[in-house]
Formats: sequence, structure tokens, C-alpha cells
Amino acid sequence: MKKNILLIFFVTISFTSCEKKTVIDREIESLEIKPTNFSSADTIFYATNKIKSLRFIVTKTEYVNLSFYESGKKKSIGSVKNNQCHDKYIDWYENGKLKWTREYNYGNQIGKNIEYQKNGNLKQQFDNKKNETTECWENGKTKVKFIENVSSSYHYFNGNFMEKYTNKLKDEYDVEYFNENGKLVFEGRYEKNILFKENLKYNGKIICYFSNGKISLFQNIVNGIPNGKFYSSYGNGNLKYESEVKNRREIYYKSYYENGKVNFIRDGIKNKFTQWDENGNLIK
Repeated sequence: MKKNILLIFFVTISFTSCEKKTVIDREIESLEIKPTNFSSADTIFYATNKIKSLRFIVTKTEYVNLSFYESGKKKSIGSVKNNQCHDKYIDWYENGKLKWTREYNYGNQIGKNIEYQKNGNLKQQFDNKKNETTECWENGKTKVKFIENVSSSYHYFNGNFMEKYTNKLKDEYDVEYFNENGKLVFEGRYEKNILFKENLKYNGKIICYFSNGKISLFQNIVNGIPNGKFYSSYGNGNLKYESEVKNRREIYYKSYYENGKVNFIRDGIKNKFTQWDENGNLIK
């Protein structure tokens, strides 16, 4: 790794008209970085002597960092002011598509923090003003949405609501369950984990369906509490959890990762808890 003052080099590669422009020249121009705004520039190289990063310096505490993939394509850009992250920060995939955008005000994140997938679809977003988090499926549709102290919702692969919870008082929230086609199946209220409907402890089954006819959620409720076997799936169809309760006692609870692998098993009979990582390895 080499490091040296590079202002002369930067001016040369950016403004030499008699030579063919490099990939890095074009990437710098696309970001409208002007060398006249900086007093000097540092560079760091890959082992192949290709440029890894450039630092455009205004003062000791104010500069812009620009990094590149070894192919020469831009990787990230961000500025520092008073030794703190400031203004917009951007990351790109090597294919040129946006990967991550966010904004800072002297080290404090503001605005929207947005991540994208390689195909250009939204991956996840956090709105600092609303304290709102959104995660998306690979098709860009909403998968999970959480608004702090307000609500949370889980969605089918097509973006329609699957489960929606709206905060009320402490230990109390409204709940709604839906089919994948958007039809509301059940609405009620939880109070300290007891399910109510129209101010009465609920008795009955709650069954929701995917558009292909398979069950996405099944619960049998007795006096507001699940009884017997019950289960639920993720919006992509993979099982999310399955459990069994008898006489208010949990027999077992089996949780799954979104990829279908087991997350943990809680055995109420043997009083045993076992957990695995997303690759199926036992966590000890």
C-alpha cells in the first residue's frame, strides 16, 4: 500500500485533453468534483497499483473521501467536516447501481438511510424523522414496517398486509390479520397477551390464506389464548413458527429463519432450549 500527496496527479488525469480518459477520470467527473476546491489530495493504491481511494483535502478537519473498486468503478463517497461525517454519503455496487445512501449533520444521521439491492430494488429504509423502518422483499415490495411507539406490520411477498399491530396503551395493541389477496380476516385487541374481540375474550379459529390456497396463519383460540397446535408462515411461504399449547402450558415452540432453516426449539416438557444459526450450525 502506498500513500502520497496527489494534487498534481489529480489535476493531470482530470484535465489532460490529449490522452484518453480513464474509468476513474469519468467517475470523478460524474460526481462533479473540482480540484480547485481542495488544497491537496492523498491517494491509496491496491497491491496492483490501481487506485483504491482518494482523499480531497480542504483543511485537516475537512475533506472528501472517494473510494474505487479495483476495476476502477466508483465504490463510495463521503465528506468530513470538523472531523465528523457531514452531508451525503453514497455507496455503489460495482455495476454502477446505488447500494446505500444516507446523510449526516456533523456526525448525527438525518433524513433517510436507504439501502438498495443489486437489481436496483429497495432493500431497506430508515426515516430518522419518523423513526420508521421498512424492510423489503427481493422484488422491492414491503416485507416489514416498524414505526417506533406507533405500529408494526408484516407483509406478503406481493406487499399486502399479513399482520398489522397498532400500539394503544402499555401491553395493549390492536391486531389485524389478512389473506394474501388483501382481505381482512380478523381484527381484535391484545391485552397482556390475551386476545379480545369486541371487548370479549375471543373463542374461535383464525385462518389466513396465501393466494395459492395454502394456509399462512392458523390459530385456535380459547378464552383469548392459543390452544392446541398453531403455526404461521413468512410472506414468502416458508414456515415462520409452529407450536402447541395444552391447558395453557406450552408443549413446544419451533421457530424458523426466513430461509426455512430452524432457528430454535423450546421444549416445554424437557425444559430445554436449542438454537441454530442461519446455516444450520448448532449454537452452543
